[in-house]
Amino acid sequence: MSGPSGDKLVVCLDLRHELAEVMDPQTLDERFRDAMREAHLRSADVSRVLVIDTAAALLSHHAAYERLCSKSLVSTVLCLAVGPAPGPEEHVLSLPAQLRSPVAATLWIGDVRGVGWRPGQAPSLALTDTDLAADDIAGLEPLIELLQVAEVFDGAVATLGELPSAVASPALRLLVHEVPEEDLMRAQLQALDACVSPPDDLRAGPAPGGTLGVLAGYAEPEDLSVADCLPESSLLRQAHWHSVQRLSEADDGLNRLASWRGLLRLEDPAAGVVESLREAGHSLADYRDSIEQTFEWVDGRAGLNADGRDHLTQMGIQLPHVPGTRPDEVGNELRRQVMLRLERRHPLPEIVSWLRDFAGRSAPTGSAAQIDRLHRVCPDSLLDTLVEPPPPVVGNNVVRPGLWGFAAALLAAVSPLGIWGAGLVLLLLMAGTVRTAGSVRRVPWVVAFALAGAWAVGSAAGLALRASGLPAWAGAPLMVLALLAVALSAHSLWTATVRDWRADTGLSEAVAAAEHLGDVLDQGVLGHWLLADARAGASDQAKALAHLVQTVCGTLAEFAEQLGRRARPAWPAAPGGTGRAGPAGQRGGSTFAVEYVGQAGQALQVTLAGDITDLVAEVLSPYWHVVLRDPSSAASLPVVARTDELVHEYQQQLARVGTTPAPPFALVPANRPDPATLVGVDLNRIVDVLLPDSRGEALQLCSPDQLRMLDRTPAAARSFGFVPQAVQGAFWKTVEDQPGATGARHGQDGEGGGVDEERPGPSWPAARSSASMSAQLPEIVWTASGRFAGLLRLVPLSSGAVRSVWPEEAVETARETSSPPSASRTPGETG
Repeated sequence: MSGPSGDKLVVCLDLRHELAEVMDPQTLDERFRDAMREAHLRSADVSRVLVIDTAAALLSHHAAYERLCSKSLVSTVLCLAVGPAPGPEEHVLSLPAQLRSPVAATLWIGDVRGVGWRPGQAPSLALTDTDLAADDIAGLEPLIELLQVAEVFDGAVATLGELPSAVASPALRLLVHEVPEEDLMRAQLQALDACVSPPDDLRAGPAPGGTLGVLAGYAEPEDLSVADCLPESSLLRQAHWHSVQRLSEADDGLNRLASWRGLLRLEDPAAGVVESLREAGHSLADYRDSIEQTFEWVDGRAGLNADGRDHLTQMGIQLPHVPGTRPDEVGNELRRQVMLRLERRHPLPEIVSWLRDFAGRSAPTGSAAQIDRLHRVCPDSLLDTLVEPPPPVVGNNVVRPGLWGFAAALLAAVSPLGIWGAGLVLLLLMAGTVRTAGSVRRVPWVVAFALAGAWAVGSAAGLALRASGLPAWAGAPLMVLALLAVALSAHSLWTATVRDWRADTGLSEAVAAAEHLGDVLDQGVLGHWLLADARAGASDQAKALAHLVQTVCGTLAEFAEQLGRRARPAWPAAPGGTGRAGPAGQRGGSTFAVEYVGQAGQALQVTLAGDITDLVAEVLSPYWHVVLRDPSSAASLPVVARTDELVHEYQQQLARVGTTPAPPFALVPANRPDPATLVGVDLNRIVDVLLPDSRGEALQLCSPDQLRMLDRTPAAARSFGFVPQAVQGAFWKTVEDQPGATGARHGQDGEGGGVDEERPGPSWPAARSSASMSAQLPEIVWTASGRFAGLLRLVPLSSGAVRSVWPEEAVETARETSSPPSASRTPGETG
């Protein structure tokens, strides 16, 4: 039989409620499109139609079947007729003549409660009971879902085509691979909790690399330097070098002032240095003010406007394009980072935290915010000191001048001049001190007393040495050395004074301030102006994305609370084995014909967590380009409604087809585990259901009285099994591992069907055992759906129990069915 195909769609029409839609051609086409939308398909083969009808209304729907069978889109119609055969005798099923092979086939379900029976069985029957009425279609939901699997639909139609009148009564043994509803809820809650709950240590994560790292301030732009943006010809760079030059000239003037030439100059030696310092102060102030005005004018806190760019151009500042910083490039990289974190199953609060952290780091603060830093680097007090420097003041550091004064007095007193030489030294020391201070009144008393004390001690020591007697020739050299010591004393006092004055003028601080101003300017160029537009746009995009992700997170958290309230009651465990469940075969229970098998394990939890992550990606998918193009639109996007819609659709899919099929928004549906792995399907259980001993447990969907309408010979029935394609290999491996079944032959109990040719042959020595086991299996249909496995047995109706009625006969037949029973026939007679 046909293999699975993902583009085959079985359209289900319920003539009890949709008769008007079927009779209207335009509405019928739209109904087909609605089925495609529900299956999330944009293109599909819709030639298979499953029609749900009641046996009593078949003839009155003759026109509807004629329209369906003649429609060009439809190639096969499978009618599911429910309820007892109408008429006074209820032993003949009247069908519209259009329901005939090869265009159509019919499954008649006389009683949804069914009866335990198999062809050739003795009269003893297994009576079943549910809370359903005989014609309550609600009890057929598992069978209807099964027949909507294209491969099972094709198998049923092909098998019915081999039977007389293409009509049969089905017997069903169905395994639904799904976990109990309460277990599924708990697994969903765990997946949602992992998605929406912030981790214990909520951090933004490692610093992003590439362009995002540059925009966030973690790295500098590659292949770009300050020189590319701030050439030497620019006005601010020229102002920098002008101030540096003036400061250098003032420094040279102070160096010259500290030399012998500055000490021996007749005019005011500090006048030239004061003028140099004043010019340096004005130059440094102009440099700082130029940077300040540019910072304030351009700013760039919200990106650069036209006026700001024009001003930078006038200042000679160039802003080349940084590769990768266009809005679309930054947006795509942000999208890639978010999707990467989603694929790695990072919690949504962590992604929001990362986006907000990036938005905060990349948001430009604007160069105007750096003006205070300019004033801290180069304060007004420093400029005032340079422009109006204090006069030089003789300091209190008189150790070296005092030592040289002591030496000069000692040498002069030892010389032949004696006390007169010492007096000359005293006069010269006083003259040097006054020269250094500028006037007698500005000489500190500490310096005067220190030098006088050093002179007195030196003179006394010299006179004491002179009394011991010295050669006559030593007088002149000693006097020369004394005069040299006086000069060195005055020079040391002068250099100390100039050194102290240099510190008082703040020249060294001004030189450092000029360099720091250059650093602030460079940072402003690279950090505020060059990337102003890119950083502002990236920050807005990241904030918008954080808003979207946070909105999705909040919506999912609300859904988790609702799901938690639903899962909180302690539901009683459903009976196992062949116990009776709810009317619709509720998940977690079982009936004689339908069993829900499976358990929630780690694989299911991981898969559900992946579904939630993929759902988040699907919610965001239509909004990426909108938000990245216009971040301000994030607040107006219907994210909550879209999240609710997708969550609702996802919950509907879980309720309808379970967890095995990947949701339509799955990013990599091929990676979804097979049903055996996902819900813990026991393949041995599937094999057992298909074996002859278990086939007898299939529930014949008719009443005990209606069995007389069936062909009860064992050879008349046809059976086929259905198994998910995803477990085909594992299924045959399980068949090979079964204990050898001897003596059983294919077709036991009269049920036909051949061994599927696609399965691999077992290897020797297990070949004999495997072949014996395989011969007992019915023909197998491999389905794309992973939710169902089991057996469908089709028992044809006996000769005379089916009658085809043409439209002109339908009125007469309807009249007959409404007339009282004929006295010439016994109830139950086959006629």
